[in-house]
Amino acid sequence: MESNHTSIIIPSLNSPIIDHVVEAVAVQEGFGPQDEIIVIGKDDKGLLAAENRLLLLDTGRPVDASTARNIGIEKAQGDLLIFLDSDCLPQPGWLIEHRAAHAAGHDVIGGGVLPDGDNYWHLTYNLTMFHEVFSTAPAGRRPFLPTLNLSVGRQVVDSVGGLDSSLPYSHDVDWTTRMREAGFFPYFWPAAAVFHQHSRQTMSQVWHDCAINGQYARQVRLRHGNTLRTPFFLRHRLLTLFLSPIIAAGVTTRIFARRWSTMGHYLPVLPAIYLTKLAWCWGAGRQ
Repeated sequence: MESNHTSIIIPSLNSPIIDHVVEAVAVQEGFGPQDEIIVIGKDDKGLLAAENRLLLLDTGRPVDASTARNIGIEKAQGDLLIFLDSDCLPQPGWLIEHRAAHAAGHDVIGGGVLPDGDNYWHLTYNLTMFHEVFSTAPAGRRPFLPTLNLSVGRQVVDSVGGLDSSLPYSHDVDWTTRMREAGFFPYFWPAAAVFHQHSRQTMSQVWHDCAINGQYARQVRLRHGNTLRTPFFLRHRLLTLFLSPIIAAGVTTRIFARRWSTMGHYLPVLPAIYLTKLAWCWGAGRQ
């Protein structure tokens, strides 16, 4: 599917770098007068200047990212929808690579995330959450994809509907798994890369986020048990808690083994990755 009209949809709750994110999109090669950027949420500091191809939809009150993305889908005019987080800075070539992936015949594309960070815990979060979509990883099918850097053909959304707004976390896993179940296979295209300039700078911030992620990820994995081949222990909350040291060790080992060419450069982060997986299990088991 080759698009002549692209809508970039960005949920934002007063992101301190939203102006830089929008500018990084606007200067992309191939971003033309027929394209649009839609920011949904809040910009109380007025970082965004009026621009013909920028639509700021102030939601009045804070809404979660899934709700904001659904609003963006309703307002978007494009036949190609690109979802970008308000803390993600597109790298040169990002837009043309997303379009190239769709021109190659893929309907659901996840772009790469740079395996980088500003400090130890900032880096830890990016490595633990996005190791399956590193910009250094090979292209290919994935069981699901994150929405921080995702492009979807309009016909896919028309077929499967929008995001489940009852899920503040892991709604992207649910959504792209539903796409897969409908016959639209998620495909990873590493060259459409972003730098994830998130705000999690301390151990407590990273722990808290990974724990909440585990809580909702368990719900989604139980919902799509067959498609995602959900492990048996996740069906039992207390068993997940009891086995958490073993589960965390196994997942951490697998991350480093499968992505050694990249993760081998970050051995000092290994203990922190293990802690994030313990946090995930704790979150999954506390429901």
